[in-house]
Amino acid sequence: MINKNDLSNLLEEIYGLMLKQVDGLSHADSLIQPQPGGNCLNWVMGHLVDNLADILEFLGGKRPTDLPDLSHYGFGSEPVLGDGPGVQKLEVLIDTYTQLNAQVVNRLAEMDASDFDEEIDYFRGKGRRGYVVFFFFYHHSYHIGQLEQLRNLAGRTEKIV
Repeated sequence: MINKNDLSNLLEEIYGLMLKQVDGLSHADSLIQPQPGGNCLNWVMGHLVDNLADILEFLGGKRPTDLPDLSHYGFGSEPVLGDGPGVQKLEVLIDTYTQLNAQVVNRLAEMDASDFDEEIDYFRGKGRRGYVVFFFFYHHSYHIGQLEQLRNLAGRTEKIV
């Protein structure tokens, strides 16, 4: 069973990996479209930020009110096909990810192991907080893995991992 310290360590490792995958990329690079389709790096980063905000809430924290508009990046949203209304700059997404990651790690440090056994509501109904958070972490790691291929589209093919 994963505990809060394991999860915190994994979040920090994934955060470092994300920073490596976006290092040196421009906002324009984040908008390069995979072919024949799929989500660009900008959408994936926005989705990761939105997912971290969800994880914070499932941990019993408050979703920050000063987040950029993430409505273009939520579950089931349309792909980002170019710059335009609702599309956040890559730098904003990276900064927001950094802030949310720190808030999630801090929230985990405040929690007791018993908090993970509490029943909470989520989109599938009710579940143990530990399971719900780990499910969202699993989803998060799936999208982190996409960053490598999307970085490659910008011509950055050096080995990161």
